[in-house]
Amino acid sequence: MPLYKTININPKTSVKIWKIEESYEDLFQSVSLKPESLRRVLGMKSELHQRGFLSVRKLLSELGYSDFDLMYEACGKPHLKDGKHISITHSFHFSAVIVSDDIIGID
Repeated sequence: MPLYKTININPKTSVKIWKIEESYEDLFQSVSLKPESLRRVLGMKSELHQRGFLSVRKLLSELGYSDFDLMYEACGKPHLKDGKHISITHSFHFSAVIVSDDIIGID
């Protein structure tokens, strides 16, 4: 499991970073996706982008969440069902998620 790093900014804010080393198939088989997420990942043309998307779901699991806890506004901004703030990024071979009680962002 390539959890690369955990950074606890304060008791209310945690960052998790994933080094994407798994194949698309391995990541796909290791996560459970809601129907809209499944459609989204299957519609992606780049395997690198698919792997980034799926690795974010692995990070959610590390934080005690699943894809079913994640929602998106029409503009694409993510939210968690429990009201905590979340920001997501993935690029090339790394992905990261930050979750906090406070408004936050990561890129």
